Amino acid sequence: MPEITERDLKSQIKEKHFSSLYMIYGDEPYLKSFYAGRICERAVDDAMRDFNFHRFEGKSVDFDALSDAVEAFPMMSERTCVLLKDVPVDALAQNDRDKLMAILSDIPPTCTVVLWMDTVDVQPKKSAKWRNFIKDIAPYADLLALDKRGRSDLIKLVRSGAEKRGCTVSADTAAYLVSLAGDDLTNLLKELEKLCAYKGAGEITPRDVDAVAVRTVEAVVFDLSKAMLAREGARAFSILALLLRQKTEPTAILGALIACYVDIYRVKVFALSGGRPEDAASVFNYKGKEFRLRNAARDSRTMSLQDARRCLEILYRCDKNLKGSGMDARLLLETCITELMLVQHSEKT
Repeated sequence: MPEITERDLKSQIKEKHFSSLYMIYGDEPYLKSFYAGRICERAVDDAMRDFNFHRFEGKSVDFDALSDAVEAFPMMSERTCVLLKDVPVDALAQNDRDKLMAILSDIPPTCTVVLWMDTVDVQPKKSAKWRNFIKDIAPYADLLALDKRGRSDLIKLVRSGAEKRGCTVSADTAAYLVSLAGDDLTNLLKELEKLCAYKGAGEITPRDVDAVAVRTVEAVVFDLSKAMLAREGARAFSILALLLRQKTEPTAILGALIACYVDIYRVKVFALSGGRPEDAASVFNYKGKEFRLRNAARDSRTMSLQDARRCLEILYRCDKNLKGSGMDARLLLETCITELMLVQHSEKT
């Protein structure tokens, strides 16, 4: 069976025309959970769900019990449904893998099995075990990879979601919300729900977003990096203090800060060869996040490639100390920010 799209699956769910086996994986947890749930909800009649729906946790699955559930005849219904969550295929002993393949390759037409890879990281490009497993089940399964939505898709989702809740939002304001809430759909939809409840009706404005939306660590650290690049020391240290008061992990703060400076370094490298900021997106994984490169180019106009490299060296040293020296995390971060601003200040003097 082929790889399928969201549209294909929506059609199958609507028509209740289900395949025997689905494997749902990718890096977008909300969509994976949503579609796995929808298949299980629609494949089995509510009245006999207790008899015809079976759920197994893959990390502790009893393969004999799984086989019995798959082979069980439906009780006063057209089919049964078996949900197998987070089976760690790449960590299975060969004997267990053989048992799993024997079950999945011979599913009766009265059963639908859903392999829901919620927290298990499926990486067929990096792992030969995953690659071989997907190849082995491909003749029997509909494969659906659900990855993070691009920025334009997220903006459309926010606008349509607002309309369904009795509000409207412009493309620019929707983009602003995405920049603050991030690309995780669970978090983004939660923030949209709060915004619509706060607004009640009418057009959501950037002021409404500022009043209600919780900013991700990445969004706050972006403000931190902007303050540093503008040599606004008091503001930079104020933002850092806020993050630490909110119990944000120091490694998360530093990781987001490193990402900002990596963006700058990549932009500088491409600019040196006459390229545009967006050109880096064709080499590195910036799908749907090209705006980060444009922002990096805008905010680091006065920084040289050499100084961008020096900044990365400072960040590397801080990361090493933060993870291994036992020194006070706040002191390390404050020292790092000071050194970074001194590099940028020396560029001006």
